Formats: sequence, C-alpha cells, structure tokens
Amino acid sequence: MNLMLFHSPLGRMTHSWRRATSRSEELTSIELALHSAQRAEDAKLDAMFLSDTPFYDPGDIMMYEPVTTIAALGALTKRVGLVGTIPTTYTQPYDVARYLASIDFISKGRAGWNIVTLASGEENYSHDLPPKSERYAIAEDYLQAATKLWDAWDDDAVVRNLGNGDWVDPARVHRADHHGPHYRTRGPLPMPRSPQGRPVLVQAGQSPEGRAFGARWAEVVFTSQNRLELAQEFYADMRDRAERSGRPDGIPKVLPGIVPLIASTQDEAEKIAEEIAELYPLDRGLIELSEFLLGADLAGLDLDEPIPLERLVPLDLAKEMPQLTASRYENLYRIVVDERPTLRQMVRTGTKTKGHQFIVGTPTTIADRMQAWYEARACDGFVIIPPYMPEGLDAICDDLVPELVARGLFRAEYPGTTLRDTLGLVRPAPVR
Repeated sequence: MNLMLFHSPLGRMTHSWRRATSRSEELTSIELALHSAQRAEDAKLDAMFLSDTPFYDPGDIMMYEPVTTIAALGALTKRVGLVGTIPTTYTQPYDVARYLASIDFISKGRAGWNIVTLASGEENYSHDLPPKSERYAIAEDYLQAATKLWDAWDDDAVVRNLGNGDWVDPARVHRADHHGPHYRTRGPLPMPRSPQGRPVLVQAGQSPEGRAFGARWAEVVFTSQNRLELAQEFYADMRDRAERSGRPDGIPKVLPGIVPLIASTQDEAEKIAEEIAELYPLDRGLIELSEFLLGADLAGLDLDEPIPLERLVPLDLAKEMPQLTASRYENLYRIVVDERPTLRQMVRTGTKTKGHQFIVGTPTTIADRMQAWYEARACDGFVIIPPYMPEGLDAICDDLVPELVARGLFRAEYPGTTLRDTLGLVRPAPVR
C-alpha cells in the first residue's frame, strides 16, 4: 500500500480539540506540525499532506499555510514526503513552479503539490470564481505552463567550470515560451531543475471534470469514498481514464481518505468515540451538516429519527450545484439512505459530515478493512486522517502501521531518498 498522513493538527472529529491533551494551545507553532511530520517519518509513511482553506471558517481554523509550512518542514525532516495544497485559480504558474522547485531543493527531493481549482473564497481575491468547467480549463493551461518551466533547464545544465568561470552552460537552459489561453510565461526559472525534476503531482477532485483532469495530470489522486462498491467504481473509472490518456500503468495511484479511531479493544474505541462526540455542540453540528447536505432543511426534525429522504437534494441535481461539498455529496447521501442513522448520530459522529470512511475499532479490525479494500481493487492505499490529536496519531503510527507491516501490506523502511522513490514513480525527463 501507499500510505499518506493528512495533517489534521486538532483532529478530524469536530471539537476534539476541547480535550485537555489536544495541544490546541500550540496551534500557532511549527512544533505541532513538526510533531505530525516526525511521527509520520518514524512510521515510514509516504508523505504528510496539507490541505488549505483560503478564507476564514470559524469551524475549521487553518493556521498552517501549506507552502511556507512544507518549506519549513523540509528543512526539519529527512525522508517523509511533503505535499502542499495550492489552488490554480488565484495563483500564477511562474510563482508556484518556483516555490515548489525551491522546496524540492530544501527537502532534497520530497515536494508534492496537491492541485485544486477552489470552489469558494472568491471574496478574498480580485475577480469572481469562474464556473467549474472554466476552472479546469484554467488548470489545464496552468499545468502546461508549470511543466515547461520545470523542464526548461537540462539535467546537466550546471557545469561549475572553475577554469572559464561558467557555473551553467547557457546552451542547456531554455525558454519556456508558453502562450496559452489563460497564461503566458517566457521562463526559464532562475534555478536548476530540482532533485525530482518536477514535484509529485497530487489531485483531490472527484467530479467528472476533476476525474478527467486527474487522469491526465495526477500521479496520486486523493478521494473521499466511504463505500466499497463506490470506491471500486471510482478506482476503475480513474484507471480507464488514465489508460485512455496514455498514462503509464498504475498511474495515478488512488488513495481514499480514512479516519481510524483505534484502541486496544472495540469497547474502548467506542468509549473514546462517544466521549469526543459529547464535545460537539448539537446546534453547530446541525448547521454544518445542513451545509454538507447542500442546504438541506433540517429544522424541526426529531434528533432521534433518521433524516426524511424528501429533505435531501436528489443526486442528479446535486451534480450541478456549485457548493464546495457537492462532489462529496453522494457519499453522505448514501449514508443517510442506506444506513438510516438518526440525525443525532449524523451530527455527533462528526467525520460522517466530511464524507471519508470512519472506522472505530482495534488495529486488527481496521487493518482488516484496509486490506479488504486494497485487495478488492478499490484503492492503492490510503490517506490516513487522525480522528483526534495527538493520541489518535500515536495509535496510527504505533499500532495500525506495524499491523500492516506485519501483514506484508506496507514496507518497513523507505526505499530511497525522494518522494518519487517512495511512491515508485520515475523521475521525468525534461520535455520541450
């Protein structure tokens, strides 16, 4: 398997930060992010993944801006990959290509880019958010420009000729000369080609447009799937799309998110889950759940009864809606329709409102589930999201990962020095 850690500094279960041991008082320090990166590295996880929210959300405080954070962590760690989320909609290819090349040098070849187009946050920028189809057209042009910039230097361009004083051979440095419908850049970057040639490209999007883009560009796809059959359909669809796009076999790697709440016994795990659920105010939970259900009217409902199905947005209509959560809506819809949890259970479970697979159990039972998905061709591994911190992360690294290693499902050591080595990806040759 490939295993990445999703950096969730206060835990995925909403309001788990209210626990006395959560280290929430350290949220503004690099030490909290460094603790997660070092724990991931100790467990030999492939990478630590940082998401981003480029706007203020009182329910999801995002202190760690990804670019600066992975740059800092690159200098403080040795083997774990560092994947930062950067949107294409409100940034420029030249800047981002330069940032990531620099981070790849700082980390000695461990940089990754989670490519997103954004679905909200336009209030903080100078122009409105384009429609989804246009955002992905912009992203397509953006990646073409960035790739030309990363490839502008030949791998042997640096000659360091002490005799004639040439540090670089000018004939081996080329202009990018990208003239696309949205971006123009001459290039080259003011630095050599980085250790990985290009950062590892990750993509998190599961709409039809997102799937098409990921099949063309991504080397890793992070997805939200909580049902085996839907995960298998997504996996098969991405494989088919990638093959038709001429991608190498096995690329992109598909990694669904998983939120494992782990304890030595089932009873203990369920007790922890219940204790954390008690920390989540129901009034706030109802507001958040309504948002994730695309504005479903939950007013006046009995908390101890399932949500009436007529209150849900039909799936065919949801696919056309612009909300940030629209691409994950089917996951939540299936939970409500198939499992029929009470409204209170949906709110208190917290993570169900995020669309990822949430499992409460022992290292053995959770490893059983992960193995079943992996062997059923539903994924190539997982992005593991701690339900609470720091003990939830400790249980992942100290108990779950060793169980997967013992089963031969995960390696015990890093196979090389770069993130591409770890993921089994080739270093791309320059293409011009």
